[in-house]
Amino acid sequence: MTHSEAVREAARLLRAAGIQSPIRDSEDMLRHLTGMARHELVLAANMPVPGETLERFRALAARRASREPLQHVTGEAWFMGRRFLCSPAALVPRPETELVFERFLGALPRAPDLLLDLGTGSGVMGVCLALQFPQATIVGSDVSKEALHLAASNSALHGTGNLFLVRCDLMSAFSCLFDGIVANLPYIPGVAMDDLQPEVRFDPAVALDGGAGGMEVIERFVSSAHERVRPGGVLALEASGRQICRIVRLLEGSNEWDRIAHGRDLAGRARWVTAVRKPA
Repeated sequence: MTHSEAVREAARLLRAAGIQSPIRDSEDMLRHLTGMARHELVLAANMPVPGETLERFRALAARRASREPLQHVTGEAWFMGRRFLCSPAALVPRPETELVFERFLGALPRAPDLLLDLGTGSGVMGVCLALQFPQATIVGSDVSKEALHLAASNSALHGTGNLFLVRCDLMSAFSCLFDGIVANLPYIPGVAMDDLQPEVRFDPAVALDGGAGGMEVIERFVSSAHERVRPGGVLALEASGRQICRIVRLLEGSNEWDRIAHGRDLAGRARWVTAVRKPA
């Protein structure tokens, strides 16, 4: 069987399973096994796939057809143009989070010294911050031991010696003031957990379930966030839909934040909030 025939066979399987991008996913799985760039796969279209590779490829296609996320199947994901390890230990990095990250970067002081990636998960934002600001100390915190193990692997992959990982609930382990905190906390309403897309259900529930209305964890964090951000420091959060307006109201009501901004993702859904800590 040639490379193009293998891709078409897998694509038929994925299409029947309701996968929205069956050809692209099939190509990505085959490229993952062969190490080929996309143009190399095109050039190898009429070349036979070695038997062992074909067997492994079919096994990957069957996993993807079960609606397991492509990133779990290949064990890798991309964030801000960088490759990261990916597993069921943490959320699959998503384009919406890249937008939140960019807004956070844009609001930060030019040369921050101490930053916190709260709910670091796989560590993608913490690693990118460590690479962006090599002179700074970056802390990534999470309540999940499994997620922190994955984050440690990603930190090692990118050689970020200035990223330090801490296991704790929200900010309970810290007494310092940060120049900025970026947070991607659970915000799916508990009643909506059973209605999630099949791929999302492979993510850990602890990283998704935000309790009643999806705001329980976020509200706990926002109510005390000013205690851990220095005057002039930046706060950035990801949430969804009407939650964004609720977060804005919480920030405004605390009288601790200035320059509160919010916006939408590329799909037009309210997605992010940033704020700057008022002077003492």
